[in-house]
Amino acid sequence: MAFISSGYNPDKPMENRITDIGPQKYDEFYPPVIAKNKGKWLYHEIIKPGELVHVAETGDEVYTVRCGGARLMTVTHIREICDIADKHCDGYLRFTTRNNIEFMV
Repeated sequence: MAFISSGYNPDKPMENRITDIGPQKYDEFYPPVIAKNKGKWLYHEIIKPGELVHVAETGDEVYTVRCGGARLMTVTHIREICDIADKHCDGYLRFTTRNNIEFMV
């Protein structure tokens, strides 16, 4: 039997089982201010096209700068985007469903 040769024991099916298959939960990667205020946002305001401010009940503010992105990106381009996020946004950025980039400050 194929499973026996790989070390699978039918008497103990959970033994040596890998349980971390799949992506990590998305909210583990939130910036601290967003994780702290999730669901507690009062309003957001568009300062000018591509610049938004989100204000929470606690008075915390998050500024978002939206930039256009390409459908296909090279590794070099993504590294440049990450360098910008590291330099100006403490490493936090977000890709939207339409492949745009949001830098959260």
